[in-house]
Amino acid sequence: MGIYRTFSYKVEDLIIKLLSKKQDSEMIKEKVANYRRKSEEIRNQKKMSKKHKAV
Repeated sequence: MGIYRTFSYKVEDLIIKLLSKKQDSEMIKEKVANYRRKSEEIRNQKKMSKKHKAV
């Protein structure tokens, strides 16, 4: 994972923590993890499709 993405995730976590103080923290962490996993899968699919088009 790149430095930029790591830093962005840290900032996102801080903002989420500040905005969701009154909500269940475990549920929020799970939603964030699911969102990040889905976006990572989409990013990987785009990379693979670009590789297949180039070949």
